[in-house]
Amino acid sequence: MKPKLVIILLLLVFLPLGLMAWLGLRLVDNERAEIEKSFRQLQTDKLKDIDKTIQKVISERERFLQGLSAKLVLQPDSLRVVCRKNPVIRQIFVLDPDGRLLHPAVDQPISQNEKEFIERAGQVWKDQSLFFHVGSEGDPSGQASGQGWYSWYWGSGINLIFWQRTKANMIIGFELDRFRLIADIIGELPGSDYLEPASKPDSVDTLALLDSKDEILYRWGDYQPQASEQPVVAMTVAAPLKPWRLVYYSSASISGKALGSGTLFYLVSGLVVVGLGLIGLAVYFYRESSRELHRAGQRVSFVNHVSHELKTPLTNIRMYAELLLGIIDEQDEKQNRYLDVVVTESQRLSRLIDNVLTFGRQQRKALKLHLVIGTVDDIIGRLIDYFGPALEAKNIQVSFQSESPRRVLIDPDVAEQILSNLLSNVEKYAAQGGRVEIRAAQTDTTTIITVTDNGPGIPAGEQEHIFEPFVRLSCEVSEGAAGTGIGLSISRELARLHGGDLVYRPLAQGAAFELTLATQLVRTES
Repeated sequence: MKPKLVIILLLLVFLPLGLMAWLGLRLVDNERAEIEKSFRQLQTDKLKDIDKTIQKVISERERFLQGLSAKLVLQPDSLRVVCRKNPVIRQIFVLDPDGRLLHPAVDQPISQNEKEFIERAGQVWKDQSLFFHVGSEGDPSGQASGQGWYSWYWGSGINLIFWQRTKANMIIGFELDRFRLIADIIGELPGSDYLEPASKPDSVDTLALLDSKDEILYRWGDYQPQASEQPVVAMTVAAPLKPWRLVYYSSASISGKALGSGTLFYLVSGLVVVGLGLIGLAVYFYRESSRELHRAGQRVSFVNHVSHELKTPLTNIRMYAELLLGIIDEQDEKQNRYLDVVVTESQRLSRLIDNVLTFGRQQRKALKLHLVIGTVDDIIGRLIDYFGPALEAKNIQVSFQSESPRRVLIDPDVAEQILSNLLSNVEKYAAQGGRVEIRAAQTDTTTIITVTDNGPGIPAGEQEHIFEPFVRLSCEVSEGAAGTGIGLSISRELARLHGGDLVYRPLAQGAAFELTLATQLVRTES
């Protein structure tokens, strides 16, 4: 199998397969991105649901404290009784309209818990503008805020105060018991099976509620994330517990959870099926191509065989016609004209058969050089004598500049066949120019022969195609001219076989072909 055909068949298989694989991977990537987006949104929605549960507990605690505030008797003993009876309250305080602490009052006898509260809430007393500022954010009315939450840090975590303004412009505040609040929040959160719908057997998930120090207050799932691992989804709990966070971790990639191995299996299976189909198609094309090449080879072999069989009788016809032409009376113009036609046509047919046989050897890679000692000028001279009558009949004048008289190693048959094809083309296509010029130049290793005519030339778009097999120009000049379209193709191959080349040189008027041959100079010993 030819390497070029192998490359074409491989491209036929792997280019579509590669394109389909690329498209498949793009689709998988897009699907993975959509799944990751959906999965993240699902987990975010879960975190929002948990946040809503936390806010529900805070709202219930707020309503309870609002109702309790309306019933309070602002007397120290009465306030202490309320603290003892309500475990959700750690301490109650009262501020007068000027911001002075009325309870627990530092100038009155107070309990140890109340002393600790005053110390613990020292930051609150320094920032009382929170309770008494006018015109809260988003409230352009200029009225003082009526209630709210205040959070600060003391000890091991966050502390919360809910405060409310009375009609007398006094502030009643409730410090919540942090541990009881956390316990109530955890009691309202979903159970341990909350993550099961999103989990897979081969992966472990964790959803956690973290405090301000990123310590776990509550966790769903058994996965233990690494210290440096970032959560898949994270969000801040709404006020007043903004320092708290909700996070979701997973031991497996999000896309892997949703895609699994099924999608890749189907993708690979599809590519295998398509690949087998393309391989089958390539094998079919190869068989058909091989069959056609075999048939073409048989046709070429047949033509070569017939051409070879024709060459011997044609040589005899040409030889005896030339003998008759030499012995017939020159005064008998009619007989001489007939014999001229026989000789000319037999010569043309000989050139045609030589081209066909050479083309056949070229297809079989059987072209070989037979180098002998000779002179280029002698070869060109013999060829001019050979074509002289035919060119003279077309009124084509031949000009030869002889500059290659030295003896060189050359294959005269190759040189004659190339130049015969060039002069034959001048005879067929450039007769209207009335002139052909042949020039030969030599170096110690190279001979350059240029054949120039004054004909119509070759269009720019056809100048390289003329060297392809079976290509003939489609123009008025070539109409009615016989030929197979292989002359120039064979000539270039023969020139390259001889270590040179045959190229076309465009002219303003006419055409020029430059033949280069590798001809080693033969030096005469003195």
